[in-house]
Amino acid sequence: MASSRSTRSRTGASASAGRAGAARTPADGPALVRAAHRGAVRIAAASTAATALALCGPVVGTAAAADPAPQTTDRHVVVLVNFRNSALSDPGADRTKAVSNFFGPTGSLAAYYAANSDNRMTVVPAKGDGVFGPFTLDVDSSGWDKSGCDSGKVAELARRAIPDLTYDHLSIVMPSTKACAWWGLGSQPGPTTWFQEGAVNDLAAIVHEAGHNLGFAHEERQVCTAGSFSVCTADEYSRRTPMGAGGSKKGLSAPELLAQKWLTAQQVSTPRTTTTVHLAPLHAPANASGTRAIDLPLGTKGDRIVVEYRTPDSGLDGDVPRGVDVFRVPQGKYDHAVMIGNTKQEDKTTAGSFTADTPLADTSAHISLSVVRMTDQGADVRVDLGADQAPNVSATTPTPAPVQSTQQADDTRLIGSTTTATPSPAAAADGPALASTGAKVLTPTLIGGTLLAVGGAAVLLGKRRTRRRRH
Repeated sequence: MASSRSTRSRTGASASAGRAGAARTPADGPALVRAAHRGAVRIAAASTAATALALCGPVVGTAAAADPAPQTTDRHVVVLVNFRNSALSDPGADRTKAVSNFFGPTGSLAAYYAANSDNRMTVVPAKGDGVFGPFTLDVDSSGWDKSGCDSGKVAELARRAIPDLTYDHLSIVMPSTKACAWWGLGSQPGPTTWFQEGAVNDLAAIVHEAGHNLGFAHEERQVCTAGSFSVCTADEYSRRTPMGAGGSKKGLSAPELLAQKWLTAQQVSTPRTTTTVHLAPLHAPANASGTRAIDLPLGTKGDRIVVEYRTPDSGLDGDVPRGVDVFRVPQGKYDHAVMIGNTKQEDKTTAGSFTADTPLADTSAHISLSVVRMTDQGADVRVDLGADQAPNVSATTPTPAPVQSTQQADDTRLIGSTTTATPSPAAAADGPALASTGAKVLTPTLIGGTLLAVGGAAVLLGKRRTRRRRH
């Protein structure tokens, strides 16, 4: 991958912002996120009814970008496993694909996150070519495609198979027959990812699951009521990142980069008075100058607003739609940001978060955002701050309404492929702290897969092979 930034590697078995852990960690964290780049399941929309307080003067606050993240090295290991009653169909091919798609110089997990992080994160094989096995685990997977699977036991036995290896992250490749009901699974945050055999050749699934290890949630999109950044309804996924149904030909979003400190203070603007900010494309080459994101406080509860500009390029953003994107960051959690807009994204007049010349505004916070112009080189975004700035919207803050959960829908878009969904029985728990109750199993539809958030777990179900899953 060329151009700007990539997901961060870390030393220690943990996931996102500097949580280090040792190899062979017994627990993978409370929130398990299942991801299936070609599967279908829906993620429940994160309802953030932020209480915005009126700011009568200029907006003030501190942006996330301060000192950039240090250089880190993620020692990664991929383990191929068989079960007592089920085996990998082609372990030789799986090994070749894993070496290339995890560690190769281009088109790999390593290349993707190196580009997003401006080489602050390096993914390397823990030893040799980084791929080991296949090992036969003392596990019977009968019924797992219907009743849920014991991913915790699989992880424990896979770690026992490589007792002398020191590593930071473990990826497990499992048979696709008599398999788990998902395409891929990742602890969020945590040191472990699980994949069906076919997903080892699915870069979108690989970078998506690694993103969960870093702490990234599924990135949703919402349509907001005129005059509010918080009274919103669900509108599927952002499609601007692998974490939001964007596939592997899109870079991470600005909030995700801020979460990892992969944007410097010089690349982030936090206006204190009304102004026009020129945004360079978020994933312009690393040596290019210019502001990459706007980061503003929203109210007094710790919420923030982040603005980015994306345009197709020859690097990370190979197929991203051109547009200015606005994100609401709940309580400063940049890795859980939600893209917001003033109309549904199916509307062909929508450019990112905006429809034509209509601004986005929050009357109670006295913030109004509008796009002045867009070119290949950048976008000019007007940031109006103050009580007199919020044109053409009511001064009355609407009563917050519950966000419509995408979990109720039968079918949605996620990380990267195209198929049609068929409901299947619900999945059971995946381990002591990994709940997945209520998950619908769907075959893939669209460019990625589909997600489902249940309790603390987000599930991405993948497409079926043989009688239950196909690659």
